[in-house]
Amino acid sequence: MARPVLSLEAVLLAVAFAVAHTQSPLYYSNQNQYLLHGAALARHGSLSTDWLATTTDPTPLFSALAAGAFALHPFLLQVAHFALLMGYFLAARRLARAVPGMPDSRAGRLAFAALFTAAHAALLRWASVRIAGVDYPWYLQAGLAAQYLIGPGVQPSAFGVLLLAACAALAHGRARTACALAALTCWFHATYLLPAALVVAGTMYALAREGNWRIALKCGVLALVLVVPPVAYSLWHFSPFDSASAEAQRVLALVRIPHHCVVARWFDGVAAAQVAWVALGLFLLRGTALGRALVVAALGGTLLTLAVAGREADAPGFALAFPWRVSVLLVPVATIAVCAKLLALKPPGARGAALAGAALGALVTGGVCVTAFGIGYGTVKEEDALYAWAREYAGPADVFLIPTAFPKVSSGRGAVSNTFAPPPRANPDTNQIPVDLQRFRLAGGARLYVDFKSVPYAASEVLEWQRRMRFAVETYGGAWSVDALKREGVTHVVAPARKVPALALAAEVYRDAAYVVLRLP
Repeated sequence: MARPVLSLEAVLLAVAFAVAHTQSPLYYSNQNQYLLHGAALARHGSLSTDWLATTTDPTPLFSALAAGAFALHPFLLQVAHFALLMGYFLAARRLARAVPGMPDSRAGRLAFAALFTAAHAALLRWASVRIAGVDYPWYLQAGLAAQYLIGPGVQPSAFGVLLLAACAALAHGRARTACALAALTCWFHATYLLPAALVVAGTMYALAREGNWRIALKCGVLALVLVVPPVAYSLWHFSPFDSASAEAQRVLALVRIPHHCVVARWFDGVAAAQVAWVALGLFLLRGTALGRALVVAALGGTLLTLAVAGREADAPGFALAFPWRVSVLLVPVATIAVCAKLLALKPPGARGAALAGAALGALVTGGVCVTAFGIGYGTVKEEDALYAWAREYAGPADVFLIPTAFPKVSSGRGAVSNTFAPPPRANPDTNQIPVDLQRFRLAGGARLYVDFKSVPYAASEVLEWQRRMRFAVETYGGAWSVDALKREGVTHVVAPARKVPALALAAEVYRDAAYVVLRLP
């Protein structure tokens, strides 16, 4: 009798992987943007009338799911991410079983779990930062330009797990399932449209090369039908033909996320090493349908990246298509292939299984310790008291202006991970952006006037975000005016305790060692 795909062994190893990987606390990093619409739908705090929460939602399906979690209990978001981590491991495990030579024995499967978990384990990533100053294991799972499939917490990009599942399905001869999963990925995040299209195109090529032209055509039609809703939604709400689109795209690509968009900003020696890693993985998969499909996807992504490189300022819309984003799939697939081939060279026996089990146990224990002792996923602790106060004080009519600025990171290069480093501060020599007070909306449940981290994506709303940012920068630069603040709808000003502005008739309603809050008259 054939062994079931989802056995107890597989589930237990997936749980071990998820524990060893760990996850961030709620309201960490990108979650402060992508959870906002869902929180507002669930009437979390006063966010239903927050300016950014009323802008066009780029990920409506994810927001609906997040709203359901908020309505019951926000902790369900943590459960969802744990399930996605398990799904990621299970997809990787299934793909590895199809790699030629991978030993299909309990010892082989346990050894693969240990190797693959080691490439993602929080303990080793933390140790790498402490010893070398760089989170090197992260580069075995993340793509180029600081983009990734399964990140520190639940967000739309985490549903890229479906792309990895698509590869696993194709590796086992289920081309239709593969194309359907690739298309469904786009329902959660529109930035997967191009990577999914490249995977589907590669699948069709692999089928056609084997003479299965009819199946190839059916797969293409199936993917096209499934992707119509997210494409239609994106074109309707984020039309590239809007009169304001060109300037909005420039703002997004060159001001807000140049670390994702400008090739010269993110391509460095480490990125070149990741490209070489992908090439090794594709070489190891040569002769398989999955290998052929991913070669097509990789070539397509490479050619489009070369077409964009150096032209981002002239064609920011093409940079925002992220042709290099397919690397978020290719890098972990390469890691899977390398792990499987290492085991194929020397299949583990009983001693190897014992060593793998011990290693896996150590990584799981490390994950528990990272979580229990709060190692990594650093946030600015000085802000916690302010958030606690805001949760009790802020009402639906209150709008807070916080210190924010455009980052001066023009000379920064490369893509890094700060997950297990101290909370980053933007400076001229890094690609980091300001993170201070980015959790104000979700952790405090209070409305913000604007912040740099969280942005809209519809053209007119991007330009309004830029206008608000300029107003905030000018205000904190010294142009304090109660009348101007009130015209903008601001009711409260948050300022560093060491530099409190002199605002006529403003009342101090909160103070701690780090921040002061003034209520305007």
